[in-house]
Amino acid sequence: MTTDRRDNDDPFGTGRLRAATLDAWRSSPTRLVEDSNAEDDLVTVGYRDRLFTELAVNAADAAAVSNSPARIAVWLDDRELHVANTGAPLSADGVRSLVALRASAKSDDTAAGVIGRYGVGFTATATVADHVEIRSTTGSIRFDRADTVAAVRDSGISLRDDASVPLLRLAWPVDTAPAAGFDTDVVLGLTPDVDAEALLSDIAAQAPDLLLSLESVESITLPDRSFRIERTEFDAAEEDAAQLGPDSSARRLRVFVDADGAERVYASWLEVTHTRDGVVNRWLAPQSDAAVAARPVRGVLYAPTATDIELGLPARIITSLPPTPDRRRLLPDVDIASAAAGYADLLRVVEPSDRLALLPASHRIAGLDDARLTEAVVDEVRDAPWLPAAEGSDLVPSRATLLVGLTDELADVLGDLFADLVHPDLSTSSSLVALERLGVTPIGLAALADRLVGVDRPASWWQRLYAALAPLVPTAREVEELAALPVPRADGRMNIGARGLSVVATSRPLRWIRTVDPDADHPLLERLGVQRLSVAKALADDGLRALVEDEEAVEDEDSTLLDEVVELLVADPAAAAPEWLSRMALPADGEWRSADELLLPDAPLLSVLVDDHPFGIVDDELVARVGADVLRRIGVGWGFTTVSDEFPTAPDHDLPDEELWWDGLADLPETLTAVRDLDLVDDERWPEALTLLARDESLESVLADRQGYTAWWLRHHAEIDGHALGWYRAPSESALAGVRDVLDHPYADSLAASLGGSDVESVADADTLLHNLADPARDVSAGAASTTYAAIVRACRRGIVEPMDLAVPERVRAVSGRAVTDAVVIDRPWHVQVVDADAMVVLAADGASLADDAALLADILDVPTSSEVLSAVVASEGEPSTAADTDAVLFTALTGRAVDGEVRVHDDLVVTVARDGGEGVDMSVNWWIDDRGITHLRRRARR
Repeated sequence: MTTDRRDNDDPFGTGRLRAATLDAWRSSPTRLVEDSNAEDDLVTVGYRDRLFTELAVNAADAAAVSNSPARIAVWLDDRELHVANTGAPLSADGVRSLVALRASAKSDDTAAGVIGRYGVGFTATATVADHVEIRSTTGSIRFDRADTVAAVRDSGISLRDDASVPLLRLAWPVDTAPAAGFDTDVVLGLTPDVDAEALLSDIAAQAPDLLLSLESVESITLPDRSFRIERTEFDAAEEDAAQLGPDSSARRLRVFVDADGAERVYASWLEVTHTRDGVVNRWLAPQSDAAVAARPVRGVLYAPTATDIELGLPARIITSLPPTPDRRRLLPDVDIASAAAGYADLLRVVEPSDRLALLPASHRIAGLDDARLTEAVVDEVRDAPWLPAAEGSDLVPSRATLLVGLTDELADVLGDLFADLVHPDLSTSSSLVALERLGVTPIGLAALADRLVGVDRPASWWQRLYAALAPLVPTAREVEELAALPVPRADGRMNIGARGLSVVATSRPLRWIRTVDPDADHPLLERLGVQRLSVAKALADDGLRALVEDEEAVEDEDSTLLDEVVELLVADPAAAAPEWLSRMALPADGEWRSADELLLPDAPLLSVLVDDHPFGIVDDELVARVGADVLRRIGVGWGFTTVSDEFPTAPDHDLPDEELWWDGLADLPETLTAVRDLDLVDDERWPEALTLLARDESLESVLADRQGYTAWWLRHHAEIDGHALGWYRAPSESALAGVRDVLDHPYADSLAASLGGSDVESVADADTLLHNLADPARDVSAGAASTTYAAIVRACRRGIVEPMDLAVPERVRAVSGRAVTDAVVIDRPWHVQVVDADAMVVLAADGASLADDAALLADILDVPTSSEVLSAVVASEGEPSTAADTDAVLFTALTGRAVDGEVRVHDDLVVTVARDGGEGVDMSVNWWIDDRGITHLRRRARR
């Protein structure tokens, strides 16, 4: 309970102050109304939600006066709210200021850091209380609305009601000291409508922000938690690294909260303080886990406590620009743009990867003041060096370029070349939206390629560039943008663009192909238009062919060209060389000759050629330097070589007897591959030559092509033991046993296509076969005889052989296998049932052509056909039937021969056969076709 003191116990002279106020109210009745209305306006409008802010500002000012940090404590004692602080205690001037509305005891020279200047902030206490005490170590006073009403009435002043008096115009002294450990204790007797716990929660929510705003306050303690702030200045090294301006300094701020005895970091900030022309701006960037925290949804301007000016900036500004008395806005003549100073320094103190998060965004602008400040911030950072570079010092945005998608690898390659490139971490499409507003120039891949023209770097540097560029080229659009990207060539020159270049597996420049320097090669170049050539394709290039076939090429050039071709061949031992490469000039016997005119010194081919062959011998020095294998691939002879031509149209390949072979072809070949120089083999050396041919795996398909030139020529012109190879057969051709002799050669089967076969190719061949068939000393099977006779007939039908050109054999080969002098050629298949096996020749032919083929063969053999010498009559008429009846169907199933026309079935089919008009003989047969065309069948089906 408090009691009034006598005047000598009134250290602040509150009695005199009350008397003066009451006299003023009495002398001017409207004065009381004005004072009451003024306080009510401040309570209901100006300070309606700023109770703790204003008390904290008073505590901060007290700390500034005492030059010591303030500690603030807040607690509830029943319905009394205590807000205590350390710092300068209550003074007489302070009391006079409190009871005199809008009169502050603070002045600009009272102390550095003093915030309050209008003397009205304490009015905020009237928003929650009708009884207020200020307890201080120098004396204490109280304000009480009920006591004020009584004093007014006692002074004879009329009142409308008890609420029509101001709370804070009349003060009384009290003798209660502040709480221990504090210099001042403001005690508010809360009105019944105030929720005390909610009020404490609101104070707790404001505490962290007030610690940031009020430099003189170091801690705020509440019943269930406490807050403190830690302010750490940047050391000299950190400030040098940040490259702050001369008017700026930086520090770290951390607000801690202690709840239940466990202290933790509540919030962290990086702060830059900028002072210029008397204006102090403190820019704060929130941090979380050492990174700039996410942007607040909306912030306000702090001057230094929160105003009502909404801002969309991602950083907090605490400025010394003067606010209005209610601290809700700046004074009308104050330019908010002044608060932008120092923002560029704030960007420099945060991590480079976090700087873009602090750039203002136009869509976040909250109003005209925010727009003005944002514009000033943009102007501040546009021309200041803070933008991280790909390499080196920070960039000024208005002089920087940004390549969207720039990677660390690409930046590492380009960094020392282009000092204006923005750091990879910021080279994104989303970053570009913000940075273009600051004047950053975007460049695409096309512009980058243009900037690289004229750059002189080693080929390996370009390879690193291509590797770094590759991830930036996902589609054809980017490929087109890089159409002018420089590419180093193997010949030391630089190509503008990749198109028209090739990559070949050689480090040597090629005269006929523009190749990429091997040290610069990268898969990206293929996507940009470089053609990756195999060694085979490089060798098959028309440019090389033109050089090879240039008859005017000088020897030195030939030597250089040879070296280029050799390196290619060495690079890919499996690469196929084109046939025309054999026309490349090589040194031999003191002159340059085409490779296909040369042989290696120890070539096996030399051992089978005639002595006066036309080949030269390649120089030993070239063989030693290049190697025999490479020279063989070029076309220098080792064994037999081939001539190849795709889609040949004429016999113009300089092959012996080629026209004769060509004339015998039924159709033009799609390709021609033929062994050349066969006519140069010594006649006595054909066994060795055949071995050389057979052992050459590259000739396997050529030798296997019976219709091809090589096998044809060998059959007709290569001789062993006085016979052409076509006279012989391969051991595996058993069907021709007895008809042709086996070639006695270890590779006879490999040479089968070059030996005689079942087909007849000439009159001489046909005569040989007829002679062998007539030779009784030869063992010839019936099948071999039948197919051989058919082959001779077929050759006659095709015009290969004229029957009149054939010699008539002394004997013919009967179906029994014997060589006989008297026989007929069966031209009616049913005749075989009535002719002895020793007396008939059977021809392998189909039924449709049997009669004609048999007649032709009979003419060749000079023997009759069976129909010419035989006559036959069916002994009985038989039973009429049809082709659809059982016996006819069984006959067809058994013989494969269809039954046509009239059919007769016999229980015992007997025909009377006579030869050359002689006496007839009855003979049982299974089937017969008589002269009328009636088919007679022995009955097989049971009745």
